[in-house]
Amino acid sequence: MHPHNPKRKKIRGWKRRIRQVERWGERIEQPYLSHLLSDRGRHTYERCYLSPFYRLDKRQPPLWFYKIIIAQFIKAFQSWEAVFKEIGQPHDLQLWLYDPAYISSEIICYKMQQAGDVKRFSWESDFTKPFPYEKFSSPGYDLTQFDWILSDDAYVHFEDDLDYAEFTEADLFADGYIRKVQDDGNVYFTKRIGDIWIGRRKGILDNNVNVIKQGYYPPPR
Repeated sequence: MHPHNPKRKKIRGWKRRIRQVERWGERIEQPYLSHLLSDRGRHTYERCYLSPFYRLDKRQPPLWFYKIIIAQFIKAFQSWEAVFKEIGQPHDLQLWLYDPAYISSEIICYKMQQAGDVKRFSWESDFTKPFPYEKFSSPGYDLTQFDWILSDDAYVHFEDDLDYAEFTEADLFADGYIRKVQDDGNVYFTKRIGDIWIGRRKGILDNNVNVIKQGYYPPPR
């Protein structure tokens, strides 16, 4: 199932970690619905919160291990599709693949008002490049079954942060940040650090009836 690679000998416990990921994959096949279906619920999601990778100071797994995580996400995606179809809740089901921050990847489903609604994000990228099928491909799954939108994994500071921060707007610009304004008028500064590939089942974006735009959330005033 996993071809021999001499580099893996340098890291102890990979077989145990693979089993952990497979057990985690079984646990996430059913979405957590209680909060989502409540009046206040907006979405439900799952990430791979497994040690030693998902910590405050995150460590990134090697690419071959990331593909095992992707395979579990895709199995969960297929299961979630069936669940949401059965309960009849309008939704927008997405798979987010991060690169190079692999361990931040997630499956997420937003509760929508009506069937066909989709949620789009202010952090969808201004850059254009093709999805890296060759890099992420695996015999265990098919990434061409999704439409992918390139988005920005980024550090973000809101203008309000400057009122109490130890840095200034000039410091942010010197560090490579750029200034942006959201549709609601909130000003923020962002520094791109990688890619987020947002995937939906192929054809979903062609059939939507309404696009709901979401921006970054500023801190409470």
